[in-house]
Order: sequence, then C-alpha cells, then structure tokens
Amino acid sequence: MKSDLDQIIEYFEGEKENLEMSIKRSLAEYDYLYAHHQQEGLWRLNNHLGVLKRFKDPFYYKKDEIERWLKWMNSFEDSERFSFYKDVIAQKRSELEKLSEQQNDHYFNDSQVIDDALFDLYEKRIRKFRLRLSAEENFNLDFEISGELLKITHQLSSHHRNLVYSTDIDDDDIASRHPLITLGFEWDTNEKKFVYHYDMNGFKEVLPVKILLSRIAYEKFRFDPVYSDLNASVNIFEK
Repeated sequence: MKSDLDQIIEYFEGEKENLEMSIKRSLAEYDYLYAHHQQEGLWRLNNHLGVLKRFKDPFYYKKDEIERWLKWMNSFEDSERFSFYKDVIAQKRSELEKLSEQQNDHYFNDSQVIDDALFDLYEKRIRKFRLRLSAEENFNLDFEISGELLKITHQLSSHHRNLVYSTDIDDDDIASRHPLITLGFEWDTNEKKFVYHYDMNGFKEVLPVKILLSRIAYEKFRFDPVYSDLNASVNIFEK
C-alpha cells in the first residue's frame, strides 16, 4: 500500500506531465504568452514536488544535481570533453551511489514515534517531548500537557529566526509577520515563544496534530530547500 506521501508525489508527477504536454502544444500553436504562464506554473509545481521528494529522500536535491550534470555530460559522450572529465564523471557516479545507500540511514520516517510520544504525554507517562526538525537551524517544537490542552511551543533561535521572511524585523513585528501565525500559533510576549493549543479532552486520534506538523515542516523547508537540513528527531523528557 502506498503511503500518503507517495500518493501525493504521484499525483503531482501526473500534473507535471500534463503541464509539460500542454506547454509543448502551446508552443506548437505559437501561443507563447500562454506557454509562458504555464511555464511559471510548472516552476512552482516543480518547487512543491521537490520539497515533497526531499521529505522522502533528504539527499534528493544533491542527487538530482549530480544526475542532471551526468546527463549533460553524456551528451558529449563522443567528444574530447567527455574524455577530459572521465575521472570526474566516475567520481560523481560513485558519490551518487553513496548518497543512495545513505538515504535510509538519515531519513526520519517513523511517524509511529510521534504517535507513541503523544499518547505517552496524554497518559502522563512522560512530562514533555521535543521534536527537532532541523539541527542545522536549531528548529524545535516542544510538546507538553497544560490541563486538558496540548501545548506546542516554538522558541526563536538567537542565531536563526527560522520561518521569518526577513531578518531585519523587530520583536514587536514578529506576531504579524511570522508564518506560524497563519497555522494557528500565537506569540506569547511573556515567554517569547509561539504557542499553539490543541484540546486533548477524549484524545484518541493523532492525525490532526500530525497534519499540523506536516504543514509546519512544509512551510519551513519550501523556502530554502537546498541549504536547510531536514533530519528530524524526538527527544523524550521523563517525569
């Protein structure tokens, strides 16, 4: 059975193929303006698709870069240029193989860890847990129970403002300009944190919380997918 992520990727791959065919038809009919608008749509689609593929494979962008370079070099297979870069080509192919082997070791794909942590938190077996989406940017989400509410907090790093669009921004402006606000978080001026509350009364289903986490991950990594790392981990804080 295909995962939700695989099904979404498959859907967008189909949309990409249809859009590419439509662009070819527009160019054949000399409708360059429509082809231009479609090309812009294809660029946005490729951007979204790349982020989704990176969730599945953290080395997707690096592997794609190498694969495109190798494909370009193959077009010179019968030329002196290809012979000149023979050693580099072999090195790139070896690097590509190593990245493929490392994929499973680096990708956090066990969503059951989140399920277990949320239920342990609800049943008071643990005091708190932290989900780290990015060690490189120190991007963390803390989970704890406050009464009947699940309290999710995110504290801005002193070195990384995380989802903020501009680094030239005063603390008073954060609440109105930080993308987490659009996902239901509120800025706590006392704690200097973003806070999200979810009603845990009769808690039985983790899906709404995981959907929220998926949206946070997508909003974060779609802006700078090449240089931000996505290597999530969960840290449990016992009682």
